[in-house]
Formats: sequence, structure tokens, C-alpha cells
Amino acid sequence: MRSVECKTATSKMLARNFGKAALGAILLVGVSGAALAQNMVVRSTGPSAKSYPAGKKLANNAKLTLKKLDRVTVLGKGGTRVLKGPGTFSLGQTARTKSSSTTRLASFINNRGSSRARTGAVRSAGVTAAPASPKNPNLWYLDVTKGGKFCVANAKTLVLWRPDYTGSATASIVEPGNGAVTEVAWRKGNPLKSWPKAEAPITDGANYRLIGSNVEKSVEINFVMLSEAPQNLDEAATVLIANGCQSQLDLLVETLDTGSSASQEEG
Repeated sequence: MRSVECKTATSKMLARNFGKAALGAILLVGVSGAALAQNMVVRSTGPSAKSYPAGKKLANNAKLTLKKLDRVTVLGKGGTRVLKGPGTFSLGQTARTKSSSTTRLASFINNRGSSRARTGAVRSAGVTAAPASPKNPNLWYLDVTKGGKFCVANAKTLVLWRPDYTGSATASIVEPGNGAVTEVAWRKGNPLKSWPKAEAPITDGANYRLIGSNVEKSVEINFVMLSEAPQNLDEAATVLIANGCQSQLDLLVETLDTGSSASQEEG
């Protein structure tokens, strides 16, 4: 009887150990599967755009077959990679990339950003070229020239940003429903202005029309309130794509393209 109990105890112990091993294997597979999906399509144009829509996750060993005029931008750990068709491209191949500055990107994605936007100048042989067009320095600054859906990470710190700050300027914030107008003004040389929260409340789905004194045409903004601010590139791209905040997604891609370069792979 004792031997039976011993065998039974041994069997139970083996069963428990097997169960733990099986669970560990399942978890390992799950982790490995999750680790493979480390690339995301953030922009796609051309005949194959439907096959590689923005937001699509791709495994590290995925292969993309692109047609003529296809252009797919993939966000990965090393930055962005722009793949141009025709050809077959393997994400498993090592691309010659130069990643963007981690500090710069962290500042761009967080809700603090830069205190001022600056123009850039290109120098060649001692000659200074015309200043480059200013770029929005923060993903969460509302560009007064861009309309559409705008994702808000923190309503308390929403900032209006204007590309042309060589002189003073004003803007009218119009609430389409009742026609209420709120005026804001920038001093010469200042690109930033806090959104007037008390006069123009920011709520999910709220619509406003912006009419700037130095802007060619007015734009309509539709606010999308986020439950929490994204903490990294992957989260930022995912939330912008999911909520249709196209102007911010374009800004994110352009900023990444500026900070990194990738070689075109051969099929």
C-alpha cells in the first residue's frame, strides 16, 4: 500500500512538473510570438497599399513583395525603413540605418517638447542659404495650418504652434455649433501659444475652426482625447493610426525620416 502511495505521489509530482514545463513552453511561445511582431507599417502608398495598411504589424522575418510605384514605410527598433517597389524585401536582413537621437525623439514624443521652434540654415562655401521651413518640434503641439482629427495627450497643456513666427499674428477659434469666437495672439518671434481652455473647452469629439491671420485658409479640428499619453514610438504610432490623427502621424514619420536613413533592399 505504501509503495502505491509512493508511486501515486511520484506520479502527481511528475504531473505537476510536466504541467509547469508545458505552461512554460506555452508562455515561451507566446513571448517569442510577441517578440517577432516588432515592426509596424506607418505609411503605405501604391497598388499594394491594401495589403500593407498603416498599423499592420510585421514579424522580424517577414517578406514584403511590392509592385511598381509601391512605397511602404516600416517603423522598427532601428528607426524607419522606406521600401520601394518593385521587388521583394526581407525585414530580417540588416539594413544600414542611422537611428534618430534617442533624446531628441523622447523630447518630441513626450508632452513637454521644446520651448521654442527654430529655423535651420544651410551653409555652403561660406554662403548662408535661405532658412529652412520650421518644423513642429512636438507631436502634441497643434499646428494651426493642419486640420482633421487631432489626438490630445493632455488637455491641460495643449499648445498652438505656428510655422511662421517672424512677426506678430492672431487666430480666431470658432465653435461651429454656436458661432462663439475666441481670439489668441502671438508676439513677434514666439511660435507657441497655450490653447484657451476656459473659453474653448477641450472634450472628446469637440470641433473648432481655426482662422489664422498669417494662414492661407482656415482649418477644422476634431479633438480625440487619449486616456493616457504614449510612452514610446510604437505606442505613439499605434494610437495615432487607430484614431485617425493623420497630420500627427505624418509629422511622426517625417521626423523619423529626417533622423534616420535606410538603404533600399534588393529583391
